[in-house]
Amino acid sequence: MKPPFSLIVVHGDGSRVLRLCVPRWIAYAALGLEAAVLAAVVGVSSDYALVRRQMAVVRQRADDQRALLASFEKQLPAIRNEVIGWKALHAKMWKVFGAEAGSEQEPTVIGASTPDAPAAAGVQLPPSEQLEVLASGVAEEGPRLHELERMVSRTSKMLNALPLRWPVRGPVNSEFGLRRSPWTGKPEQHHGMDIGSPPGTAVESPAAGTVVMASCHGRLGRHVALDHGNGVTSLYGHLEAVDVAAGQRVERGQVIGLVGNTGRSTGPHLHYELLVEGKPVDPRGFLREAATPPLGTSAP
Repeated sequence: MKPPFSLIVVHGDGSRVLRLCVPRWIAYAALGLEAAVLAAVVGVSSDYALVRRQMAVVRQRADDQRALLASFEKQLPAIRNEVIGWKALHAKMWKVFGAEAGSEQEPTVIGASTPDAPAAAGVQLPPSEQLEVLASGVAEEGPRLHELERMVSRTSKMLNALPLRWPVRGPVNSEFGLRRSPWTGKPEQHHGMDIGSPPGTAVESPAAGTVVMASCHGRLGRHVALDHGNGVTSLYGHLEAVDVAAGQRVERGQVIGLVGNTGRSTGPHLHYELLVEGKPVDPRGFLREAATPPLGTSAP
């Protein structure tokens, strides 16, 4: 058996000496316990550092999610209003083709599934539910938009055939409707609009059509009439020259004559007239430009 360890304790001034005998197993146990405590401290420190790093990552992800959610909540009203705008625009466009054109596309139930229902009811839904409502609204408008696209495609040829452009640009000296006659001074019905322009200015066809009249007789002097189909006819009077012949097919933008002062006229201008099913209508109802030429002072 191995002898025990001896521990000698000397007093500070050397006056006393204390000797202790410690069994080996106690010394080894003490050393083992110290090593175990040290290992435990090191392990806990490592785990604590790992936990701190993981917590930092979690906090960063939470901050990112909160920022994304805040951005999403800010965009929701704009997206919802956009979808509502689609619905209003689609309804307005359907009226152009008649009430029966989109009747099958109208929603049968109006409830919480409509994008504007939560706002109208004053209920603030969670973002996830608002997203579901918006997705439902988009899915609802999709088929209507495709049907509207097909309808526009079917009617595009007719729309392209309408005289929607100005045949010549210049001040409008006399509008369509009741006016004072420049000849008698009495009220009279003016069946077109008079557009002032220098003599010799090219007059362009506002839409494709067929020449049904090219004459130099009557109060309009040299004049041309075009048939655009669908009961729409356009008339151009007081021309200086006519560049087309009866029966000829003309395209949009093609020159059909030159501005002049022929016939019953007191100054160079173009008399532009539109007829629908043989009845004169206001040409401004067909002109697509929002801005109209200003009124002038030259003679009609």
